[in-house]
Amino acid sequence: MAEQSIGMATGTGAAYGDGNVGSGYATSRMTAMETKTLSDGVLQVGSLLAMTGTGSGTLAIASGAAVVGGYFYENTSSSSIVISSLANATYNVAIFVNATAGSLTVSRSVAGTTVGTYSVRLVVATAAQLSGQTYLQLGTVTVSGAVITAITPDYTMYGTTTQLPYQSYATMSGGTATLTLANTSYDITAYSSSSVSADSIFSVNTTTGIITVRRAGLYAIAAYITYGTASTGARTGQLKVNGTVVQRNVMTPGASVSYLGTTWLQVLAASDTVNLASNTLTTAAQSVTDCLFTISRA
Repeated sequence: MAEQSIGMATGTGAAYGDGNVGSGYATSRMTAMETKTLSDGVLQVGSLLAMTGTGSGTLAIASGAAVVGGYFYENTSSSSIVISSLANATYNVAIFVNATAGSLTVSRSVAGTTVGTYSVRLVVATAAQLSGQTYLQLGTVTVSGAVITAITPDYTMYGTTTQLPYQSYATMSGGTATLTLANTSYDITAYSSSSVSADSIFSVNTTTGIITVRRAGLYAIAAYITYGTASTGARTGQLKVNGTVVQRNVMTPGASVSYLGTTWLQVLAASDTVNLASNTLTTAAQSVTDCLFTISRA
């Protein structure tokens, strides 16, 4: 049959959909539907399965949902995995699929040390326990002395969809800088407020004005800079990546309060840092009195 459908009713038979008329839903049809509509990855709902628990003997994983090998996983509340019995090592944290009729052993799960038959569960596991299995890695957790000493998320775990995508972003406002010398670049720092999307792809430091990016890709970066009164001469808004100016925009303000607004597209690698700077090309003793700095995945 070239055309097939499923999902018409609960039960079996023709009313259930012609994707598998004889016995209802077939796993091959369900997994195909999930992967072709949602793809593999953590879905942009809930708290995105964020991990916490550093310094304790319990790993907490927040609510969220994912598609793993076409199998749907959902947890509507935080789950706890006790790791205090594990030997000192770094373990994988994963969403693990058991599509078999027998239990599978892992280092730790919410239920203990196994994943039950025909289920998808959160686990802490070694590479050997994951080998040959279907799973989605959320990151790693390091155990030492019966407590968690480090949690490292995997920032490639997020799924894409055919729907309007969730927007990962970070923004800071209220940044300032004193442009003491002409033709000298000064970082814009001391932002007064910030906001960051829940997926933790970005972290912000309002004191230094630096945003750290944890996932490689193409990013849209916007700057809106306000200069102080009696501003004269040309100025630049500058984008710095890992401390080096990579893009800039020049403007010539008038004699009163003046503004510079610009947007850049920039390819960034995982762990790159970005921040804004400005300079005055001709006139000393000027200032940035306010700055809005926004970055999002393009």
